[in-house]
Amino acid sequence: MRLAATCLRCDNDNMRWQPWIAFVALLIAFAGLAAWQWDEYGRECELARRTVANSADSVMNALVGGVRSHRRLGLFFSEQVQGVLEGLVQAEAVRAAAVVSEDGRGVLSAGDARLLNLASPLAEGGYWDEAGYRLVSRFRLPADSSSPGGPGSGRGWGRRWQTEDENTAGPFDYRQPMMAILVMDRSGADAAIRRAAWTRGSIVAAGWSVVLCVALMWLASVRLAEARGKARTLEMEARYFRDLSQAAAGLAHETRNPLALIRGWTQRLADSGANCADGRRQAQAIIEECDRLTARINQFLAFARPSEPKLERLDPAELIEQLAALLEPDLSAKNLTLARPTTGCQILADRELLRQALFNLLQNAVQASAENQIIHTTVICRRDGRVRIEVADCGPGVSPEASEKLFMPYFTTRAGGTGLGLAIVRRIAAAHGWEVGYTPRSGGGAIFWLDGIHGR
Repeated sequence: MRLAATCLRCDNDNMRWQPWIAFVALLIAFAGLAAWQWDEYGRECELARRTVANSADSVMNALVGGVRSHRRLGLFFSEQVQGVLEGLVQAEAVRAAAVVSEDGRGVLSAGDARLLNLASPLAEGGYWDEAGYRLVSRFRLPADSSSPGGPGSGRGWGRRWQTEDENTAGPFDYRQPMMAILVMDRSGADAAIRRAAWTRGSIVAAGWSVVLCVALMWLASVRLAEARGKARTLEMEARYFRDLSQAAAGLAHETRNPLALIRGWTQRLADSGANCADGRRQAQAIIEECDRLTARINQFLAFARPSEPKLERLDPAELIEQLAALLEPDLSAKNLTLARPTTGCQILADRELLRQALFNLLQNAVQASAENQIIHTTVICRRDGRVRIEVADCGPGVSPEASEKLFMPYFTTRAGGTGLGLAIVRRIAAAHGWEVGYTPRSGGGAIFWLDGIHGR
C-alpha cells in the first residue's frame, strides 16, 4: 500500500513539472514561428521597395537616355525635354519629374512641383521619404552636343541641319552637369507592406491560437491524469481499508470476548472479598487494563471501519455547542474557556462523523492546553459557498518535523496517546471530500482545520 502510494506520488510530482516543460517548449516554438514570420515580412517589404526602386531606375535610364540623345542645345531642346517629362508623369507610378542644371539656371519639371523639393540641396541616389521614392541622377551631355559657338559649330552634319531656332541660346550648357529627378508613387509598395503585415500577423495569431489550444489540451490531459491518479489512490485506500476493516472486525471479535470474560471473572473476584487488599487492588488493575484495551480496540475499529457519509443540512456552531457541554468536565479540570463561533451557516455533512471529527480536534486542544487558557473555534463562510472550521489552542504547538506526520496512524506527540485521533479525522475528511490540515498559531499554539466543506 505504501509502495503504491509512493509511486503514485512520484508520478504526480513528475506531472506537476511536465506542464511547465511543455509550456516552455511551446513558447520556444511560438518564438521560432514569430521570428520566421518577421523574417518573411522583412523579405516582402524589401521586395515591394525593390520593385519601386527598379521601376524608378528604368524610368530614370529612359529619361537620361532621351535627354542625351539630343544633338543641339537651345529652345527646341527645352521644349522636347519638357514634352518627355510631361509624358512621364502621365504614368501612375511617376508623381513628379525634373531636369535641372547644376548651376540652377535651367529647370524643367512636370507633375507636382512641391514633391520635387528643388529648394533643398540635391543628393545623388535613391531614398524614401513621405512624398514617395526619390531618385536623383547626375549626368553630362555628350561633347558633340553644343550650343552656338561650341565645339562642332559650323562644321559637319550638325551644322548643316542647324536652324535659327536651334542657334538661340538656352538655359542649359553642355559644360555644366545636369540632374534628373524622379519622385515615384509609394502607395502600391505601402499597400503591399500592409498586406504582408496582415498576412504574417494572421499567421502568428493563428500559430498562437494553436499553441494556446495545445497548451489547454495538455493542461486538461495533465489534470485528467492527476485526477485518475488520485482516483486510483483513493480506490487503493478504499480497498485497503475494506480489507483492514474485515480483519479488524475479526480481531475485535476474537479479542473482546476473552477480554469480557477475563474482566467478568476478575470483577467477581474483586467483589467476593475473599482475597486480601493486595489481591483486590491487583484485580482492579486487571479490570482497568481490560477497559483500556477495549477502548483501544474500539478506537481502532472506528479508524478502520469504512465511512459512508449520509449528508444532511446542519449548523456546525450548534454541533460545537453540544460538544462543549460534553467536554465541560475536562474544561473545568483545567479552568479552560471554549470560545464558540460568533457566526454560523448551514453545511452538508454526516452529523455523526462530523461530530466525531470535531470531538477529536477539541479533545486534542484540551489536552494540549495549559490551565487558564482559551480554546477558539471558528466557522468561516466564504463567498464561493465553501466553509472552513478551525480549532485553535494556545499550547506548545507542533515541531516542523512532527507536523508532516500528524495525520499518520499511530503517530503521536503526547505521552499515552494512541495516535489514531487525527488519523480518524483525516479519514472522515477524505470520505466527505474535504481537506484537513495544521497551521502554527501566531503567538504560539496550533490551529487544526477542516476546509472545503460544502455550504448550503
